[in-house]
Order: sequence, then C-alpha cells, then structure tokens
Amino acid sequence: MSRDSPYNGSMTIQDILRESYEKTLKALVMGTSPESLARARERAFVKSLATAFEGRYEGEEFRVFSAYGRGNRADFGGEQLLFDLEVCRVASASSAERKSESFYIVTEALWQIEIDLSQDWRRVVFAMNRLRCGAAGNKLVIAAAPGARQERFLKTLEQPGAVPGEKFYLATIPHPRDWEDDEGTLKIWQFGEGEWQGVM
Repeated sequence: MSRDSPYNGSMTIQDILRESYEKTLKALVMGTSPESLARARERAFVKSLATAFEGRYEGEEFRVFSAYGRGNRADFGGEQLLFDLEVCRVASASSAERKSESFYIVTEALWQIEIDLSQDWRRVVFAMNRLRCGAAGNKLVIAAAPGARQERFLKTLEQPGAVPGEKFYLATIPHPRDWEDDEGTLKIWQFGEGEWQGVM
C-alpha cells in the first residue's frame, strides 16, 4: 500500500468531488435570505466532502478534520487543524509520566484542502498560498466557477499551483447561490508540465 493509499483505494478525487457535489445539490438546505442559503449550502458541501473522504480513508489510522466534523476534539484539541479540510494518518503514543497516558499524534498529512467560493481570484490565491505552506503530498483548492473568465483564471493560478513534488488540484463548482437555477458543471484540473491539465 502506497503512502497515500486508503483501504478503499477505488475512489479517486474525481469520484469524491462528484459524489459530494451531487449529494449536496439533492440535499434539503434552508436559508432565511439568499446569503444565508448560500452559506448553508457551502456548509452542506463541506460536510458532504468530509463524509466522502471518511468513506475513502477508513480505519483507525486515518482522521478527517473539518470545522463541521465530530470526534476529533478530545484527541486533537479541535475538530479542525490548519485547513478547511485535512486528511491525516494518525497513531497513538504514550506520555513519559510515571502514570503513563495515551494520546494521538498526526504522523502524516495526506490531503490538505481549502475552499473559497468568494468569486475573487485574489482570495483563491491566498488559499493556495496557505496550502503551499503545508506538508501534504495532495493539495486541493475548491473555488467558484469563473464562467467566461476561466482561461484567465487558470492562467493566473499557474504560479501558485506549481509546487514541485506534490499533486496540486483545482476544482470549480458554481457559486452556491446559483445551484437552484443552474446546477452547472464540476470541473477538476491537476497542475503539471507548467499548466493546469483537465482531469474532469
């Protein structure tokens, strides 16, 4: 098993994103205003994405961290670590006290994910800068679809995506406020050979 292989190795990042997005589109999400509805949809998407990663990375040696997760606070001091969503390999350790106590440590970051649906390319760059500071071999930023500006958007993000030795993915989905009228298309690119190459 390779260092980033899960027990359920059949699911690709394309499968995870597609499943999460499609489930969120079908979910009953409520909001008292267009803005609150968009925020609620974004929360639902993050939860669905975390659940999909949990389905891929099964077993005691993996943990998925996100702001809307459950079950990590007691062992790691919070549900979220440094990014919007992270998948880590973990292990137990013991204190050197006379009465030894067990605790958990992160042994490897597998995925680090930032989500920015602001439709501002600068904020997407900020999110990518945060990812570049992380140690995971797989990095993903999810942004709102730029529409007719897609070519310029991808070109702008070329330098932030050039991280030697790591897999850097970019995914776009329609802004949550537009989901009712236009389901749009999920698109995914991986950075390679100096440009974003479409994988879906």
